[in-house]
Amino acid sequence: MTPLDRPLRLLPRVRNYDWGTLDFIPRLCGRKPTGRPEAELWFGAHPDAPADVLLESGGASSIPLDRLIAERPVEVLGSDSAMPFLTKVLSAARPLSIQAHPSREQAARGFAAGPSGNYRDPNHKPELLYALTPFSALSGFRPPLEAAGLLGALALDELEPHVRRLESKGATAYRPLLAALREGAGTGLAAGVIRAARLSAEEANAERQDALRWIDRIAAFHPEDPLVVAPLILRLVHLEPGQALFTGPGVPHSYLEGSGVEVMANSDNVLRLGLTSKRVDATALLDILGYEAAENANLEPEVEELPWGRRASFTPPVADFRLDVLDVAGRSPAPLPGDDRARIVLALEGELEIRNPAGALSLRPGQATLLAACAGTATATGAGRVAVTMPNRPKGQELAP
Repeated sequence: MTPLDRPLRLLPRVRNYDWGTLDFIPRLCGRKPTGRPEAELWFGAHPDAPADVLLESGGASSIPLDRLIAERPVEVLGSDSAMPFLTKVLSAARPLSIQAHPSREQAARGFAAGPSGNYRDPNHKPELLYALTPFSALSGFRPPLEAAGLLGALALDELEPHVRRLESKGATAYRPLLAALREGAGTGLAAGVIRAARLSAEEANAERQDALRWIDRIAAFHPEDPLVVAPLILRLVHLEPGQALFTGPGVPHSYLEGSGVEVMANSDNVLRLGLTSKRVDATALLDILGYEAAENANLEPEVEELPWGRRASFTPPVADFRLDVLDVAGRSPAPLPGDDRARIVLALEGELEIRNPAGALSLRPGQATLLAACAGTATATGAGRVAVTMPNRPKGQELAP
């Protein structure tokens, strides 16, 4: 039986969704574009697209990560009963759907209720996006009065009752507004929104112009969906490389454009409202949303300057995962965080060697290694940047079911 206590190369699965870019992922990985959109690389054990683990350095023997976990769970996971996170590289050329993810309790109830197409597993799906390029997203609701002002400036009769309701009722007005927008598909409302946004952009201030421009860009792909107006309702977030965004349960969001490392709980529970050709269940989504105005969703890291370089730790308010980004300067070995849990180490820049007492593995950008729970302590040497995903809880503590 092949030992699992050394760094093991992890081969990701490419996801060719139509919203992906043509060149970012190939460029990161140092290969030529295929001519097809490459939206995501999946480094994980999700059964829809499990990564392959090379058990021998020459590549003669490999196994899907989910199967390896099923056959040798304690060696790979330690005290965990399942892989708690999924690591991706994501690259969006155009806006994704407006969507939200359930809480753990909502997912458990929905999954137990039987087949509906909404709940594929009983887990929640919080997400962290670490930007590798400038990245734009919609995330959470604007304050109601702010949204009312932006919508009111369009001067559309169809939206006026909702503007007044936002002004008088506050956040409780968001649900009927979203339901009306969803029901307005094919009625000409979208065309009215697009026309009004273009007319009012010239007189708007810079912040409002930004939102109005995104209406125009979204409309290029969804010209008949009234939810093109979403940038006036949801917070518009712009990340610079090295910044991160956290999305918790019940938060309406849409990634608009850009590339980054995305880490999430190991789930595929996505409920969509619109701006998509995929399955939509507006009632189910509206039932799980939190309607209060969003706080700043940027996740600030804890940064440490150390003898070997710099570590930025992004710690979300969930136990499933955390992300540490290590800039290794080549002066001395950098200890990798964690030592009794499964970790995924993804190279982003430079060239590094991941080493522990049982072996070593070199990594270039776009390559990753699995450090199984039995691998223990490990270091990174060389000069470059790596992103390390691991469970976010004290040593030896199991993830609650």
